[in-house]
This record gives sequence, structure tokens and C-alpha cells, in this order.
Amino acid sequence: MKVQNKTEELQIKGKKHLSPVMTRVTELVIEKAHGAKFWTADGKEYIDFVSGVAVNAVGHTHEKMVEAIKKQADQLLHLGLNYGYYETAVNLAEKLAQITPGNLDTVFFSNSGAEAIDGALKLAKAATGRPAIIAFEGSFHGRTLGATAITASSSKYRSYYEPILGEVYHVPYPYPSQLPNVDEEDAEAYCLNQLQKLFDLRVDPSRVAAIVIEPVMGEGGYYPAPSSFLRALRDIANDYGILLVFDEVQTGFGRTGKMFAAEHAGVTPDILVLAKALSGGMPLGAIVASRELHEKWPTAGHGSTFGGNPVSCAAALANISIIEEEKLVERSEKVGADIVKRLQHSIGHLPAIKEVRGIGMMIGIEFHVETAAAYVPVIKSKALEKRLLIMNCGVKGQTIRLMLPLNIDKDVLDQGLSLLEEAITEAVSIN
Repeated sequence: MKVQNKTEELQIKGKKHLSPVMTRVTELVIEKAHGAKFWTADGKEYIDFVSGVAVNAVGHTHEKMVEAIKKQADQLLHLGLNYGYYETAVNLAEKLAQITPGNLDTVFFSNSGAEAIDGALKLAKAATGRPAIIAFEGSFHGRTLGATAITASSSKYRSYYEPILGEVYHVPYPYPSQLPNVDEEDAEAYCLNQLQKLFDLRVDPSRVAAIVIEPVMGEGGYYPAPSSFLRALRDIANDYGILLVFDEVQTGFGRTGKMFAAEHAGVTPDILVLAKALSGGMPLGAIVASRELHEKWPTAGHGSTFGGNPVSCAAALANISIIEEEKLVERSEKVGADIVKRLQHSIGHLPAIKEVRGIGMMIGIEFHVETAAAYVPVIKSKALEKRLLIMNCGVKGQTIRLMLPLNIDKDVLDQGLSLLEEAITEAVSIN
């Protein structure tokens, strides 16, 4: 068969040689990207409201990040942290110690968020000598085996892989949409009671190494845990000698209007897991905890060939510098509130929509679960036709989540929101 153009050529090669196990959201062939836009091989321009799934916090190909990556690539591509120190990794560890909450001053670098979650589980088990892990229904922590074991946002992630990891328990997250028979005002108390019930009936708290939670639920629906709930978990963990782990892979680095979502509740976890926006587009994850806790992790008890790669660390340092210099954390809080207000006014009244909510620029448009399947796929398709890339989340796929660059240009933001409003209005009117 004769190939007509570059787009067709790459699509044919991709379909032939890339594994079909990965969900393919579009068939686009992307050639380049900058800021909150990308361009396909056939020259079409798109607005990107996905940002590499909340990775590109300062947009695609920010000049300062590109410069830092090029400079580091000229000096050192890879060595391995177990063979010596190098400047970008050491300086990044120091910077994370400075900006993370409380006494979290020591870092282990990995390649990704899922890998960092696995490492955090190993650290918790090694440091406490306990076997059990508690996580939450609706949570998503990654696709490695350990991360899959504590993920509970869809059974599809666990199919074919059981048994995975022993002594993992799940309790409800205080997200009313996941608690249909519980009044919204009772959700927090109900979930805390379920945790106590777990202790009473299934696992003695003296056997629990860690409680792992997303302070703002990501794939499960873009819903923030109440600050009082996180503070209650902190007290429970303290009472029983359990380590509290915050998965801030998606919430970190200004996404929620604070540098880290933990700051909203004034809670310092024992272990903070970071990735995604940490390095703004290069592969990197981090496990951040106190020196005292890290010293309970036996030497050679964990490791990584590529964790803390010099180029990834250079990108992360530049990324954090941009966030600080351009005051993007503060901008996230203000711009996010403006977006939520606009959408509540423009589309929030539509009967199909349950709620428009946001914490900083972590914004969700939730549809009623009963009808979400009729609306959300159509909205995504219509948005793509209008050259706007969006993504949904939620156990039933009921929430459209906006993952914009924190520094998105106002004109691009306005244009993208208008396209989104059009897509939603059209889809709702059809159905």
C-alpha cells in the first residue's frame, strides 16, 4: 500500500509496532508543541488542556527549561547516583528539602510517579517492620505492581494481575459521588468510621505500615479531601505509629494553588511522593521524607539505574525556578478561581452537570453519574473536532478535568474555554 503522507506513515508504523495495551485517546501525529499549544504533522494547531496529564506545568518547551536541558546534555547525560554525586541531582534534592513541608529533607529519586509509589511502600515497610498498607477507594497511584495493588479507581487496572501485593486494604474516600447512600455532610465521618471498622474487624493498626492518600483525588474524580479529614488521618497515624503517605504526583508544584496540596490542610506527611510536574516533561519521580526515616531504610534496600538522571534533574531545577520567579503558585490560585467562576456561570446551570469545582488550577466539571456516559465522550469528541484536547476522569468517567499550564496565556485560555463551553453546550443539546 502506498503511503500518502507523513501522518499516514507514522500512524501505520505505530499501529504495527507499538503495543495496543496502552489506551490510545487520539490518532493524532504530533510534530511540535509550545506553551499550551501543539501542532500535528499535517500542520493543524490544537490547544492543549491536558499538558501531558498535568506534567507540563510551565507549558511545552519553555525556553528556560530547554536551555537547561541542552546545557546539561552537553556535560553529562548519565552516570548513576550510586557511582558519585553530580550537581543537578544534589542541588535538586536540596531545593526539594527547602520547599516541601515540615522536616522532609531527604530525597530518593526514581523515574516516575508509579515507581516512586513503589519505593515509598518499601520505605514504609522497611522503616516500620509492618506488612499492611491502607489506601482509598477511587485512588490511582500507578501501574507498577505495587502501585497497582493500592490503586482502586477501576478494576481494569487489576484484571489479570492478581494476586499482587498482600495485606492491602481499601477504605472509602470522602467523595460524595462514591458514597451514594451517605448524606454529603456525613461523608467524612462515615469514612473515618469505616477506617476504624477496618481496624476493629480486619487488621490491627499495629500491623499497618502506612496510610496512602491523594490529598486531592486525581483520576478518581478531581475531588479534594476535606482538610479536617487529612488532619484526622494525621492524628490517627500518630496514635498508632503508622506512616502517613501523601501521593502528590498530580497535585504538586502549584497545581492546587499551593506549592503542595498538603499545605491547604497544614498537614505534613511522613512521606511525600512527587513526579509529573516535578520536572515539567522529563522522566523523574521523588520520595521525600525526613532524614531520620530514610536512615531506617537499609543501605541497598532500594535503588535505581536512571533515578535522578542529570538531565531530568536539570529540567526540574529550571522548572521550579520558573514556578517561583513567575509566581505561578499564586497565579494558579487566582486564575483557577476565575476559571471556576466563569464555568459555573456559563455551563454550571446545565441539568447534565452536577458541579463545577476547583482548587487552584486543578479543576473538574462533574456530570451526573447516571448520564455521564451519554455526554462526556461526545464532549471530548466535539472538543477535538474544534482542536481542543481535553481529558476526563472519575470511576465512571464522569468528570472532565482541566490540566492547564500554570502560565497559560490569557488569550489562549479564553479561546480554549470558549471551545470547551461550545462543545459541552452542543453535546448536552443533542442528548
